[in-house]
Amino acid sequence: MYQFFSKLGAKKRSCEWFAILIVRLSLGMFFLLSGFFKMFDGKEHANLLQLLKDASIPFAEFNAYLIPFLELAGGILLIIGFLTTLSSFVLFVIMIGAIVIDRLAHFTHHGAILALENFLYLPEVLYALMFLWLFFSGPGKVSLDHRYAKRMQS
Repeated sequence: MYQFFSKLGAKKRSCEWFAILIVRLSLGMFFLLSGFFKMFDGKEHANLLQLLKDASIPFAEFNAYLIPFLELAGGILLIIGFLTTLSSFVLFVIMIGAIVIDRLAHFTHHGAILALENFLYLPEVLYALMFLWLFFSGPGKVSLDHRYAKRMQS
């Protein structure tokens, strides 16, 4: 049994690119669509604008277009694996903002353990953690960033 898991451990490291690709594509598609609908769907855009105004965010009208644009552009960049570190950082910051501005305002505390469980259950927290992982792991082998880096080395 030990040998099986030892061999599996060595093999799985060589397949890490696949996990990175799946996470990158999934997050990219989600944020491309999220940004698109917040930008072009009147109701979604109005909801975002109202949220920003309610939170007293400066330049709410400007930010109601900037945030969806960054989500849409970041999603596209993640899908193609270009500027992955930058995209991950920008989307990480947006997720931290969403957690602080929107999610924590509706957060209920029922003791420390339940509060932690409820906090970690928020999708924005999980997205932020995935962006943090992509920021440090890089885009993986199946990306334009990887191809560009290989070209620059030769």
